[in-house]
Amino acid sequence: MATRSEFFDFVIREYYSSVKDAAWKSGYTETAISQWISGKKTPQRATIEYFISVAFLPEFKVIQEFWPFDHTKALQTQLKAMLGEHKNDAGIYAFYDALGNLLYVGKATNLLGEINAAICRKVDISFPKGVKNKPAIRKEVVSYISAYDVGSSSFDDYPKHVESLVLRISKPLFNKNIGSLGRARKMPSEA
Repeated sequence: MATRSEFFDFVIREYYSSVKDAAWKSGYTETAISQWISGKKTPQRATIEYFISVAFLPEFKVIQEFWPFDHTKALQTQLKAMLGEHKNDAGIYAFYDALGNLLYVGKATNLLGEINAAICRKVDISFPKGVKNKPAIRKEVVSYISAYDVGSSSFDDYPKHVESLVLRISKPLFNKNIGSLGRARKMPSEA
């Protein structure tokens, strides 16, 4: 039977590119990780479980929050500046009005393309009769954009679940579908 240190070494070798990568992702020092791998110290079961969860669970990262958006300026230029190296990444994005009210939440497999498409859609809400110059396109209403890298997993559509949760909690004005969440499954021993 493998020792905890041997199992820990297996987890690091199989699921991290290096000890340095494991340290950066987990928050532990390279020294501590090296001592657990070598067997100089024995990692606790909770420590091993934590390293496994870090390896498999997607990490939620902020790309930009409340990026000022000006609909009178070039759309692609602004979006590329906002997203930087994340423009082709998958993620979640949100549109806000000038008062910071959430207007729309979307899931993207390609942030640049899907934000561009979503912000150019028609505004399909009713305005009071007294409102003159009603906005016709979403970009005329949007003042801020946020974008998030919510990671991915080969086992589940994690970005879809994050989007669905945000939609159910906030019910943004421009979202017609509030998403669906899967029910928690019982383990066979609990059934």
